[in-house]
Amino acid sequence: MSDDPGNLAQLGADGCVFVPPGSAAVEGSPCIAVTGDGSAATPFTPAPLLNPAACNTLSCTASGLLAPRTVVAGSAGVAPGRIGNDQPSVDVVVSAPAAGACPQLYTVGAYLTPLRGEAGPVADVNIAPTRISGAWADTALQVVLPSPGVYLVFGDVDTQICATVDFGGATNLWTEVRLVDIASGALELAPRQSAQHQFSASPQTRFQHCTSGPASLSGLVTVAAAAGSKTVRVQAVLHGGGAGNGLQGGSTIQSSSLVGGRSYLTFVKIAD
Repeated sequence: MSDDPGNLAQLGADGCVFVPPGSAAVEGSPCIAVTGDGSAATPFTPAPLLNPAACNTLSCTASGLLAPRTVVAGSAGVAPGRIGNDQPSVDVVVSAPAAGACPQLYTVGAYLTPLRGEAGPVADVNIAPTRISGAWADTALQVVLPSPGVYLVFGDVDTQICATVDFGGATNLWTEVRLVDIASGALELAPRQSAQHQFSASPQTRFQHCTSGPASLSGLVTVAAAAGSKTVRVQAVLHGGGAGNGLQGGSTIQSSSLVGGRSYLTFVKIAD
């Protein structure tokens, strides 16, 4: 026999060479624990060492080590059933990896359908009397902002002024539109100028003219949590400044109105 100190073989009394039980050099590792001494009664038994951390999904089962696989499920298409109505949604589309792929790569896409709505066209509103009264005229152009949050509200609002400019006369008339909270009367979007009728004529000239002025009425409107919802409405007014309260000479106003058939109000919720 070799006299190497690492040689575990021994010579027995019967003259045979043998290796005593438990004398084999067997060691574990951070992931494997080894028990037993290698004898027939207590053979070497390796066992996995599982990290006790709560986030560890690996376990030792009767059929082997198990790490549960996560399968992500989502919609099968782009915003199915939601894109055609007025309800908000965030639709998630998941594309699964090919069978047997390593690593398993899931592709995830999200499609936003925000809360939204629109009003218009509506009936025309006569605003000629507001030039004298100074009171803003209500219109049927209104929307309900249905839940707390921030909304982008934008309107395309048309008004018209028709007037005659008489011999040597002049006009100085204009309309404005604004957005108010129906319940409180509070101003939500400040006035924007719309149509303007400003003409003058020589002593030998008399003419009639209608002018229209589509106005962009847009901005952010907030609905407080305590309110729950808010209904906002477009109002309009006719002004006439300068000498003769906007009319000089024999000039006359024939009509002034919010043209409801060419007016719309739209909202989109952009934040909770």
